[in-house]
Amino acid sequence: MNRQESIAHQFGLMFRVTASNLERMTPEQSLAQPSPGGNCANWILGHLTNVQNGVMQLVGEKPVWESDQLARAGVEPITAKSNAIEWETMRDRFLGSRERCLKAISTLSDDALKEQVPHPFGGMTTREELLYVLAFHQAYHAGQLAMSRRIAGLEGAVKGPRQAQTQRA
Repeated sequence: MNRQESIAHQFGLMFRVTASNLERMTPEQSLAQPSPGGNCANWILGHLTNVQNGVMQLVGEKPVWESDQLARAGVEPITAKSNAIEWETMRDRFLGSRERCLKAISTLSDDALKEQVPHPFGGMTTREELLYVLAFHQAYHAGQLAMSRRIAGLEGAVKGPRQAQTQRA
């Protein structure tokens, strides 16, 4: 596996976990609030989408979804339908960007990976390093969606090997 395939693999896992955690979650369930200080699934997916727009720019692709609504996934929590991001469009656009993202990462040249790019927190880094950092960031928040799913009253979606075998039997 080369570096491009390794990075694409990480993003592919993130998309798979995100899709599993979002399965059958309704717009209403996306607003289920965790303990004070936590964010609901609507906010988390908005944040994932915002960051994924940056990933897509970094790999030379069109954004996932350009919407003023995504600003709601900033500092303030989303606590009600009145300040929620349109759930189904956001979910479909985010998950629908998977193949474009993975293909763009897989076809980056070695020189493109070595290229210096601005780091979001200041300074410069290589495109490769930033993509690995962003893959970790996205996977972290994809995992948070599992907790949001449970808070919304849905069964856990990501199963261990034994659980998956039991369900298939």
